[in-house]
Amino acid sequence: MNITNLEFYLLIINILAFIIAAINSKIPSKKPDGRSDIIVAIVSIAGGSIGALISLLIFDRKAEKGNMLSRVIISCLVVIQTIIYLIFKGFISNKITFAFWSILVKYPISFIYLALINIITFLVYLKDKKAAEKGKNRVKIVTLLFLSFIGGSLGALLGMYGLRHKTNKSYFTIGIPLMIIMQIFTLFYLSNI
Repeated sequence: MNITNLEFYLLIINILAFIIAAINSKIPSKKPDGRSDIIVAIVSIAGGSIGALISLLIFDRKAEKGNMLSRVIISCLVVIQTIIYLIFKGFISNKITFAFWSILVKYPISFIYLALINIITFLVYLKDKKAAEKGKNRVKIVTLLFLSFIGGSLGALLGMYGLRHKTNKSYFTIGIPLMIIMQIFTLFYLSNI
C-alpha cells in the first residue's frame, strides 16, 4: 500500500484532532461562549474533521448549547472535506458541470425529497416558534439542526428569517448557511460523478 503525502498529512491531522477534541471534552470548565472549542475548530478546518467527529462521538456525546456550533461546523466539514478528497483522488467526471441542479432533474426523487424535507423543516420551525410564544414544550435544537443538515437548510433559513426565530443563536446563524454551502457542494459533486 502506497501512502501519499496528502494521506499521511490527513492521518496525522486527524489523530491530532482526535486527541485535542478528547482533551477538550474532559476540560471541566468549558466557557459558555465556546472558546474552548477554537483549537478543535482550527484542526478540523485544517483537515482533521473526521478525527474530531470520532472523538466527539466517543467522549462528548451530550449535545449542549455551548458545544453545538462546533458540532455543526465539524459535521459540515466532514462532508465537504470528504468530497474534496474524492475530487483530489480523481473520483469525478472528466467533464465538469456547474449545473448542480442537473442531479435534481436526472433523479426527480431527489427533487421531491428536497422539497419535502424543506417543507417539513419549515413547519417544525413554525411549530417551535408557536411553542416559544405560548410557553409550551419546544422542539429540541438537535432536531432543528438535524432536519437542516439532512437537506432542509433552505426551509430552516426561511423559518429563521421569515418567522424571526433562532436568529440570535450562532449555531443557527452560522450553521444554517454552512449547511447550505455543504449541500450545494454535495449536489455539485453528485452531478459530476
